[in-house]
Order: sequence, then C-alpha cells, then structure tokens
Amino acid sequence: MEKGEATKLRTHHKPLMPSDEEARTQLNKPGRTLAGRLYEFFGRWITLPGTRGETVSAHDGPARTMAGRLNELFARWISGTELGATVGHWASRTIALPQLRRLVGADIPWAPLGKPISECSVVLVSTGGVHLHSDRPFNLNSDSTFRVIPKNAQAGDLAISHQAYDRTDALKDINLVFPIERLRELEAERVIGRLAEDHYGFGLSGSAAQLMPSIKEVARRISQSHVDLALLVPA
Repeated sequence: MEKGEATKLRTHHKPLMPSDEEARTQLNKPGRTLAGRLYEFFGRWITLPGTRGETVSAHDGPARTMAGRLNELFARWISGTELGATVGHWASRTIALPQLRRLVGADIPWAPLGKPISECSVVLVSTGGVHLHSDRPFNLNSDSTFRVIPKNAQAGDLAISHQAYDRTDALKDINLVFPIERLRELEAERVIGRLAEDHYGFGLSGSAAQLMPSIKEVARRISQSHVDLALLVPA
C-alpha cells in the first residue's frame, strides 16, 4: 500500500461496532429528534454506543478510538496521579480478583522453560486494547473478543481501543503497551530464537467468565504454532 493510501485509510476509516450502527444512523438523520440530540451530547462526555470515532495521533503513529471526555479525564487521573493509581489498584482487586478466584484453582500450573531464551519462539499478548487499524475496534465499555496482529505490523498500522488508562504516551510509542518493535530487534540480535507470526490483543473486559472462551482459543492457537514463551503485557 502506498503511503498516501495508508494515510487516507487511517484518517477516514471509522469502523463501527455492529451494535452501534443503528444508533449512528439515527444520529445522522436530518432533523433528528430531541432524544437523538441529547444522546449525541451526552455521548461526547461518557462512552455510549454509536458516539465514538477515531482520531489519528501525532508522529504518524497509531490511531485511537475516542472515549467520552469524562472517561478520558478519569483515565488520565488514574494513570497520572498517586491517588488515582491507588483507586485503580483497589478497584482492580475488588472487581477482578473475586472473579478470577471463582474460575481458577489455588495452584498455579507453572511451566518451567525447557531451553535457552535464545532458542525460544516468542509470542506477544497484550490487554492494552491494541489491534490493526483495519480491524473492528474493541467495544470500549466491555469486550471479551481478541484481535490477531502480524509480526510485521508497523506503528501506523495499529490502533488502541481502550478507556481504562491514559493512552497519551502509548500513542507516541506503541511499544509501551505492545512492544512488537523491541521484539523484532531482539530477534534480529538473536537474543530470542524466533518471533511468532501472529500476536494477540485484548481490550477491556468486565467479565472474566465471558473472557475465558477467547483466552482458551488464543492458548490453542499459540500451542499449535509451537511457541515456547508468551510475553504478557497489561494495559
């Protein structure tokens, strides 16, 4: 793809969630109702179905799926202040840990590495909401699906659909949440043996139980590709 075509794609391509299409159509109708105008207004402040779009970041880097303004401010507070980090840590323990304890046993099935890292095949798995710009974005409120990202993906090919952390720095350097470029460098330097052909991105999910089928499917794919080591990168 030519550079001009890629820029056009990143600027104008605004994929919609299937569940959002009806709401988006209603908002775009001439002479829309008062309820539609109110929906659009509140959608600028909080994340509602059908009210988000994509914006190209600076430095010709990844795009981001816009959340509501209040959601964006809250994410910056969580990520950028000591009190916010404390609240975020407390919330994750309160919401996530009880779900995980119901799904897994007390024993962790450790798998010792059976060969040197320099001989290992490595896969990258991120929960930072990273996906190909051409793929359907993650639902910002909750999404239990995953996206496949090839090893040769460049920063400009990617987008971030997540509202639970401040993406400002990740938009400047995607390697903060999806270090695919650093892994390619390690492969070239023979620090790792081989970089897997496919890597995986997850978004924000409010239900660990609903997430399990996707986790099992990704685990199956990783196993079939004979990967030795998975690098897990949280949001």
